[in-house]
Amino acid sequence: MKFPSKFVLLCVFAFLMTSCSDDSSSSSASTQDGILGNDRIPGMVHVLANGKSVVLGTNEPTAKVDERPQMRVDFTYDYSISRHEVLCNDFNEVMKDVSGLQLECAQDSMPASNVTFFDVALYANAMSKKMGLDSAYVFSSAEFDAGNHCMNLNGFSFKPEADGFRLPTEAEWVFAAEQVWDPEKGWNFLNSNFTFHKVCTSAEDTQYLCDMAGNMLEWVNDGRVLYNDGAVTNFVGGVVSSNTTAGVVKGGSFRKAPNEMFLYKRGDDYPILYSNRADYVGFRLAYGSIPNATYLSENGDASLTPITVLVSDAEIRSLTESYKAKLAFRNEESGNLVYVSFSSKGANVVEIPDTIDVYHPEISPDGQRVAFCTSSEGESGRSSIYVRDLDDFNHNLVKLDVEGGAAIPRWRVKPNGDTVIVYVTSPYNNEGAQFEQESTWEVPFANRKFGVPQKLFNGAYHGGISDDDRLAVSGSTRLRARIVSDQALGNDVIWYEGEQACNASLSKDGSKRTLFLDFGGNAGRTFVGTNYRVHEELLIADSTGNLVQAVPTLSGFRFDHSEWAGGVLKDSASNLVVVSLTNVNEAHEYIALVDLKDNSVHLLVQGGDLWQPCLWVRQENASHPKPVVDKDSAGAYFEYDASNPVVFSSVELAMHLKSFWKYSGEVEAVAFGSSMVLDAVIENAMTSYFTLNMGVSLSDIHLAEYLLRHYVLPYAPKIKVVVVELSPGLLFRSFEENAGWLIDHSPGMLYDQNHLTEETKNEIADFSLDQEYPRDLFSQQYLKNTFLLPPGGWNSPEIAVDISMMTSDLPNVQAGLEAFRSIKQLTDSCGIALVAVITPRNPAYKDTEAFDIFGPPRDVAHELIQTVADMGILIFDENKDGLHDYTDEMAANSYHVSYLGAIQFSERLDSLLKTLPVKN
Repeated sequence: MKFPSKFVLLCVFAFLMTSCSDDSSSSSASTQDGILGNDRIPGMVHVLANGKSVVLGTNEPTAKVDERPQMRVDFTYDYSISRHEVLCNDFNEVMKDVSGLQLECAQDSMPASNVTFFDVALYANAMSKKMGLDSAYVFSSAEFDAGNHCMNLNGFSFKPEADGFRLPTEAEWVFAAEQVWDPEKGWNFLNSNFTFHKVCTSAEDTQYLCDMAGNMLEWVNDGRVLYNDGAVTNFVGGVVSSNTTAGVVKGGSFRKAPNEMFLYKRGDDYPILYSNRADYVGFRLAYGSIPNATYLSENGDASLTPITVLVSDAEIRSLTESYKAKLAFRNEESGNLVYVSFSSKGANVVEIPDTIDVYHPEISPDGQRVAFCTSSEGESGRSSIYVRDLDDFNHNLVKLDVEGGAAIPRWRVKPNGDTVIVYVTSPYNNEGAQFEQESTWEVPFANRKFGVPQKLFNGAYHGGISDDDRLAVSGSTRLRARIVSDQALGNDVIWYEGEQACNASLSKDGSKRTLFLDFGGNAGRTFVGTNYRVHEELLIADSTGNLVQAVPTLSGFRFDHSEWAGGVLKDSASNLVVVSLTNVNEAHEYIALVDLKDNSVHLLVQGGDLWQPCLWVRQENASHPKPVVDKDSAGAYFEYDASNPVVFSSVELAMHLKSFWKYSGEVEAVAFGSSMVLDAVIENAMTSYFTLNMGVSLSDIHLAEYLLRHYVLPYAPKIKVVVVELSPGLLFRSFEENAGWLIDHSPGMLYDQNHLTEETKNEIADFSLDQEYPRDLFSQQYLKNTFLLPPGGWNSPEIAVDISMMTSDLPNVQAGLEAFRSIKQLTDSCGIALVAVITPRNPAYKDTEAFDIFGPPRDVAHELIQTVADMGILIFDENKDGLHDYTDEMAANSYHVSYLGAIQFSERLDSLLKTLPVKN
């Protein structure tokens, strides 16, 4: 007999029991090198892998992030793998004495299906025990559901060195499968009649292996990690650490077309968790110890795909009838939140790096915040909900503190004007008793804080609630609705003839339409009038659950993550839907806008794997008329000029004005100054008052006076405290040197001089919030998404000016002192507390003649500080002539604190502010 070059088939076992497969190709006892040569178990194939290699993954750029790049795996051992998937009857025979799990077996020789990863681990251990072999899986205890499926093995670990039965590793599975891989001949979508078949009955089957391509998707042993672009020996994946994480499954199934099956694929349309099961997921066993196994960490080594906006501002205007639109979504490659701001000045993509996984982002009704949760629809793990500002500074991240879980947030504005977030206690599937055990809640959100949550009703209706509270929907894995009528307080009904559905979303325009996706079900095919596959039609049901519309996907793609657009919409019914589009590799390559008026699909954004989009639009209507300000100048506080010598200051100032308008109705304290204040005051560390740090590099008291007079006092009604920097050396600058220059080169500030009024402030504020600014123009290497600096030490005391001519009687100095007097008069007239701060400098300056890098002589500095104090201004001096306690690691350089110094400075300033008498 002639065998393939990479492995030799060896049937090493005879029948264990009479219920085993009657597969005629399983031969009688045989041995090779003394390996398991006692002829007791049929159907194993011996694979000669020692000294050979296999390539996992792909370099195809449109593949999912965890399927690239290619990684070579080298073997130093041989192994055995089952000829076909484990049979249903064989599985039941073994498991009846293990967990009591009994699968429904339609016919003999049908593969076992509907098994969790942990069911398989128990089966493998039981087979090893029967044969007197080592157990490959160890655990402390098991958890089962009502049907005796194992949902978790506590303390679970895999022993690769064990000489026993187990699942094949991904590398073992691919190495064997590539010898016979032929998806066209396997049981697939085109020939299977959408159901699985008896093992070894497809045209693909050989005398060696059956059903590697198609029939059943198969569990493998690996914990799911990213690949790296090197070579790994005896690779076993990552550590399986949680039942709520996704496993690796291989081979495609009867649900997939041949051109959708690839050896590098590691999953299905959705991640399959270790505790999940499905009628198209089975398994086969492997045997043999793995010497010197290599694991990879969870993060692996993968490149992130750039995210590209595919539409112009004019196209967005045409599609949404607005220049003001925002798109938020999860980047599956990084786990981060990404948002795109569309405006009249174009689109800007911002990814917000964080350690918190982001799922189901939902933009607030005013477009300024985003709520998200930490688990995805269909997952059973505990989830939390957060709200954060929709900017790239990690502003005001707030967690909903509840005892139970909180998932899939949805904003709504109640008739009384209160803004609330509706959420469910679990994002898990909505079948069975667990659905009723979960519940739907709402919680107020105002002034950056959550209120007290209130339970609405039983059942996790995470698809949304209508404005009149009479309809709530849920989808995954059934389309369920809670209907309140005059006759009933709330009936739970199942729509769509009970067929599988997901991604349900209730319209936000009062029409009570529900959009959802299905799995090519009978009800959908009947309505559409043709056959289609999973997620190839976007379906819309009316308020009674009857289908009223269907939209086909683009050729070569499938829909996923469907959601209605939200925001401020016209009074007429909204017809805008946002979706992800999955490619042949099942990566969510595009985010698209669907217009239900004409069933058109428009690509918005392209990337590697983009999940769960949310689109916010503010359309112009009676309550939001067309702007009366110049959209090209209003709020445009920065305009790039390559000749600008202090472009970094211009960017910082523009960003602060944007923040000011965003929080003008809430801010209670502001801090003005140069980069010494900018780097020292941490907004989120200030607990006494809601504080904005408006420090600008190289700026001085003149800019502080201007911003206070023209912005803060007129348009921040809650302001109670003003903090200004007192740096004696900066008093030697004229207004024109810095403040005047920055104002003259800011289109928005020049526009405000003639147009900013109570009548125009809201429109100007809105336009400012649409602006995004280039962080790569900053002069300092701030820690990501902050204005904080890394430790660099105090180093040597640098002096950048000639201090010999710096005297207190100079005109610039007197003008600067006059600005302090003006600020004092302004704050006193409004009952606002005023504090002048001196940030710490290099303590070695006390041994020089200069106060700091900008001078002046120390005696002149003391005179100027005393003059400011004599104005009745409270001085907060953390420099203390160099006799401070800011350590070397608390310094970034001779005149800036590091983030560690900023923590100490902010805590002490906050403590002082708490003691100040302020207006109510």
